[in-house]
Amino acid sequence: MSQSKVERRKYEKKHREQIKKKEKAKKALAITAVVIVICGILGATVGVRLYKTMPKYVKADKLSKVVEQAWYDSGYEGVLPATATDAEDDSEDTTDDTSNEDSVN
Repeated sequence: MSQSKVERRKYEKKHREQIKKKEKAKKALAITAVVIVICGILGATVGVRLYKTMPKYVKADKLSKVVEQAWYDSGYEGVLPATATDAEDDSEDTTDDTSNEDSVN
C-alpha cells in the first residue's frame, strides 16, 4: 500500500468515534430535513383544502338567504324547519290568533 493510504487508515482508526458521530449527525439532519419538507407539503395541501371549504364573506343582507340555502342543501329542513323569518311570521300570526280567540269567547 502506498504511504497516503496507510496514513489515511491510521487517521480513520484513530478518529473512528468522531467520524461516526459526524456521520450520525449528518444522517439525523437529513432525516429531519426530509420530514420537515414532507410535513410542509402535507400541511400546505390540507391548508388549501380547508381554505377552499371555508365559507367566503357574505354581505349581511344576503346572509339569511345563504344560511337558508345551506340549511336546505344539508337536508335539515325536515328536522327543524323553523328559521328566523318563520319565527317572525309565527309571532305575528299568534297575536292575530289570540285576538280572534278573545273576540270569539
